[in-house]
Order: sequence, then C-alpha cells, then structure tokens
Amino acid sequence: MAMAMAERTRWNADAPSLPSTIASQMFRAAVFGSTGATGRELVRELAESKSCEKVHAITRRPVEDLSQTFPGTTEESRKKIVIFPVDFENLSETVGKAAEVDVAFCCLGTTHGDAGGAKGFRKVDLTYVLATGEVCRSAGVSNFHLLTAAGVYRSLPRFVSNYVWTKARSEEGILKLGFASCAIWHPGFLDRGDLTRKGESWAKFFGACGLPVSTLAKSMRVYAEQLAAGKRDAKAEDVIENKGIRALAA
Repeated sequence: MAMAMAERTRWNADAPSLPSTIASQMFRAAVFGSTGATGRELVRELAESKSCEKVHAITRRPVEDLSQTFPGTTEESRKKIVIFPVDFENLSETVGKAAEVDVAFCCLGTTHGDAGGAKGFRKVDLTYVLATGEVCRSAGVSNFHLLTAAGVYRSLPRFVSNYVWTKARSEEGILKLGFASCAIWHPGFLDRGDLTRKGESWAKFFGACGLPVSTLAKSMRVYAEQLAAGKRDAKAEDVIENKGIRALAA
C-alpha cells in the first residue's frame, strides 16, 4: 500500500503552488489527541477557520461541555466541532466516520512519567500513532500531520534515548503509509499554558522561553489552509521546525 517516498524536504516559504484545479478551498479536519495542550488549541483554530467546514475531535471519552474542553471557542465556532470518542486499543473498530475527512492531525503524545514508564510511553507515542495513521489512510485521507518533537534523529540508537527512538519510529511508520501530503512538526520546548508538564515547569522556573502551543496550532491550521487553497505543494514528507512554525504563524 505504501507509495514511493519523496526526498525529505523542509518548509519553504517560497514553495510553488498547486494547480487551482487540484486544490479545494474548503476542507474537513480530524484531530487525534484533541484534548491535549496542542490538540485543543488546534481544534479552536480549525473551528474558527473560514476554510474548515467541520472539525472531528477524537477523544478517549465523551465530552459534555465543549466550552470547557476547548477554551476560547465561541458558541458559533463550536457548531463545527463533532466529538468522536474512540478506543485506541481497538481503533479500527471504533473510529467509525471520524477519519472520513480531508486532513488529519495526530497530536497524540505523553511522557514516560505520565505513561508509567517506557512501555506505556511507546504504546501512546508509537502504537496509537501508527494506528491513527492506518485508519486515516484506509479512510482515504490524503493530507496527514504528525506532531513529534525537535531533535528527532532517525539514526539515533535506542539506548541513547528511548524518547527520540520512539518518535523516530513513529515518523518512519507514518511515512511508509504513503500519504500524498505528510507534514511532520518538530517544535522545540513548548509552553503548554495550564497543561504544562513537570519537566517544563522546571524549565520555566529557570527562565526558559517555550514556543506557545497557540503558535504551533495556528501554524498547523495555516499550513492546512494553504494546501487546500493551492498555495503550497503537497509533499510526501515535509519537516517543519521552530523557524518554519513561527514563520507560518506570523
């Protein structure tokens, strides 16, 4: 099922546009990991976008109050949001119509501490991520976004960093699925606001300035809009790091 891999590219502000006959201004989006720090900001961005018709927010459990789960959304923008509770242990059987969209964003991620160790971390950041890619590919999604992290080197041995090794394997697995457009996001240290993780709290204490998740989410939304409008090429692999993220959100 995999398509031939394209040469690895990085975000280019001067990338040529797609022919207008290929692009469609409006799109439907799905966000996996929609209640995390980046995911909830991305849902808000997409719900407010004039180019996005519908936002499928994939969650692990039902959501009773959209305004609390997705702070900053308006009564009008929340009309676009559809909640899809799924079981990531059996995603192919529970995803239903959640993946029937034009573009999918995978914002799944945890830490070794929150997941109870390396095994739990790999389940979320590798097993669940690959399952997400597979159901999206099977549903006919052509544009896929994967959020990983800065410093993910695919040649780095596992004994050096299980975190980096796991993220790298998730990137490789998603790329093998052969999406027509696959954007891989490599943000650096993130400022997650009220969802800041323990290690990030220490970094803030010592004066580290992170990339706001609102900036990251905005750049992901802008990228999707540009692709839908034919203002950028579809690339089988497009790695966007901090500089490109900030440029897109400017």
